[in-house]
Amino acid sequence: MAVGDDTEVFHLPYVFRPKHWRGSLTAMLGAAAVALAVAPAAEAACEATPTTKAFAAFGDNADYSLAPAGAFESGATGWSLAGSWVANGNEPAKIHGADDSKSLAISAGGKAVSPPICVGIQHPSFRFFARRTSGSWGVLNVKLRYRDASGATNEVTVGSVGGSDAAWHPTPSLALSTVLPIWNGNQSASVQIVLDPEDYGGAWAVDDVYVDPYSRN
Repeated sequence: MAVGDDTEVFHLPYVFRPKHWRGSLTAMLGAAAVALAVAPAAEAACEATPTTKAFAAFGDNADYSLAPAGAFESGATGWSLAGSWVANGNEPAKIHGADDSKSLAISAGGKAVSPPICVGIQHPSFRFFARRTSGSWGVLNVKLRYRDASGATNEVTVGSVGGSDAAWHPTPSLALSTVLPIWNGNQSASVQIVLDPEDYGGAWAVDDVYVDPYSRN
């Protein structure tokens, strides 16, 4: 301190930290930062559900979960049916169960809407079995119905099942979360699958509606 200068100067004591301790601290802080960064993405938006490789016989080895009442063996609980009903007859592969004997019939002017399904980024697609039961033209339109952040109801068409073949066949994989406003693992949406035959087209039968949860805990 200079003579005549009344300012007091305080020197903080030096605390010795061994080099290995400082390195450990850096590693711990780095690990904590990584944990904080990945934690939100690791949290599943929807509860995990039992899965099976339902379409393995058709070259698709992805894991799938049955949609609510998606096999129609105990009725169509939660489905909204117009010109549609649970009927006798099952897709022949019987991917849900060897004793299954029911499917969903949809008339040419009908519509079937599934119960709400929780969908996160872990659910990129879905598929089911279908066959034409009348007519030779017109497609079965497949749509998703969901509410956006403003509360408005939206519908988006994600595909269609066509052709004149009356035999049961699995549909291609149809987009699910990939067409919804979902961007991270903490987000989810309540979605309904809408099965809507083209106006004045033929009637359809549907069975074994499965959702693909590709990344589950």
